[in-house]
Amino acid sequence: MNIIGALVSLPVSIILIVWLNRCKRYDPFSKGNIRRLIIAGMLSALLATVVSLSIMVVMAISVIEIDTLRSWMTDPDPVAIQATIEKIRATSTFSYGKLFLNQLISIGLVEEMSRYLFLRLSTRKQPFAKTWLDYVICGGIVGIGFAIIEDLFYSEGGVILAALRALTPFHFTYGVIMGFFIGKAFDTNQKRYHLIGILIPVILHTLFDSSLQALSKEDVYLILVAFVSILTIVITIFMIIKINRWSIEALDHKQADNPIT
Repeated sequence: MNIIGALVSLPVSIILIVWLNRCKRYDPFSKGNIRRLIIAGMLSALLATVVSLSIMVVMAISVIEIDTLRSWMTDPDPVAIQATIEKIRATSTFSYGKLFLNQLISIGLVEEMSRYLFLRLSTRKQPFAKTWLDYVICGGIVGIGFAIIEDLFYSEGGVILAALRALTPFHFTYGVIMGFFIGKAFDTNQKRYHLIGILIPVILHTLFDSSLQALSKEDVYLILVAFVSILTIVITIFMIIKINRWSIEALDHKQADNPIT
């Protein structure tokens, strides 16, 4: 458990949540609704963790011989198990395509589908999200709740990585993108936007995670890591600017007694 990582990222999470709610200038969410969205994000992270670990175990078992598994069960020697895993890693051929597919199945799809599920559940039971902007804000808050749990249990890298994760709140960005398309689906009554709202975060998420994993294998993938990181940071800044602009436009519409479009 990475308490330091959680403490480093927590101030950024609080600032983002306060800012998001202030963007609802004419009708802020209640504290209860904000808590509901944060908890939804946390629960989505816990569900995603369980499912991802299960998939990873299945993937690992698929490349280990039955006799080896039996020997582990009868004589669970940690040193022997670690040696076998290292041997498998050393003899396996690295392929970015295979790595991307593994990350897509075990991380990207699982985490974004879990986030989508809890975002929909948290806004459906008590429909406090009524406008396009509301769904964007809800998506961002659920993404922050997800990040809080992930930062708490992400133990690799120490304080430096924790600071980098805090300053690059990508789960917030993925949640905002998802909320944007869910809001667009309700605004236009076109269900295809739900699929787009899942696919774009899945692709961005998988690209980022797979590029980091590939970098641990070959330094040449530093270019891909830099590209995906810069792209996501640019999208994050863009979405922050757009949310602020939409909030001003929503207030203007409200004051003029015109519907938000």
